[in-house]
Amino acid sequence: MSQEQPLQSRAVAGRQQIRVRFDQLKRSSSLRVIGVPELIGLSAAALLALLTVFAYLYFLAPANSRLTLAQLERTRLQGQVSASQLNIIEGKTAREAIDKINASLNDFEGNWLAAPGSGRMLLYTELNELIRSNGLRNTSGPSYATLDPLGTKGQVQPTVSAEQQSNAKWQSIYPGVSVSVTVEGPYQSVRHFVRDIEMSRQFLIINAVELEGVTQSSTATQETSTVRTPAPARGGRTAVPPSVPQSVAARGTLVSLRLDLATYFRRAGSEKPVAP
Repeated sequence: MSQEQPLQSRAVAGRQQIRVRFDQLKRSSSLRVIGVPELIGLSAAALLALLTVFAYLYFLAPANSRLTLAQLERTRLQGQVSASQLNIIEGKTAREAIDKINASLNDFEGNWLAAPGSGRMLLYTELNELIRSNGLRNTSGPSYATLDPLGTKGQVQPTVSAEQQSNAKWQSIYPGVSVSVTVEGPYQSVRHFVRDIEMSRQFLIINAVELEGVTQSSTATQETSTVRTPAPARGGRTAVPPSVPQSVAARGTLVSLRLDLATYFRRAGSEKPVAP
């Protein structure tokens, strides 16, 4: 029994020494895992992470913001370019239309309108000649009234007479003359008179027509119609005499015709045709 106890105590002591050595080995291995190199690596990784966050906040985020602003600015500038191109195209189209209108006005003024001085004399002479050649009797007029161009000081004022106010509605950009005449004669002669005015070389516009039948004693028997449709009298038969009852024309009675005419002349400084 005395020999077995030392053996058991030696075995227990051996196991304790092995256990202590194993604990020391575990501690040394754990210290080796988190050593100086590992600490340096962790520090470097943390530094790189901080640098990445800093670079994102300091460089990438502002760059993205500037990119977005630049894209918006590009879109705005592209819209302005498109609008400018559209305005240029519309400006060219408008300019072409204006040039075409000016060319048409210049052609009309140069080829169809007479000079103010000679045009008035030709109008007076031709109107009297038409009355005489158709065998009509001039019962009233011709009375002439000057039509000033629009935009001049001669336009209608509130204090002018009713006749001047009536003539003012025939004003245009061209100077002109308003004519009112009343003739009397056979119906066929009156028709020929109106046709001759329509075919006149003068640029005449028939503004109003009044036709009525009269007896031999010059008493009015019937007013047939009044037409107030402006129609150019040159270049085609556009102003048609108002119809009268067939009974009046068939009896061959006299008719009284009142015409309100207007003619226009070239503007000052446009004595010659202007080439388009």
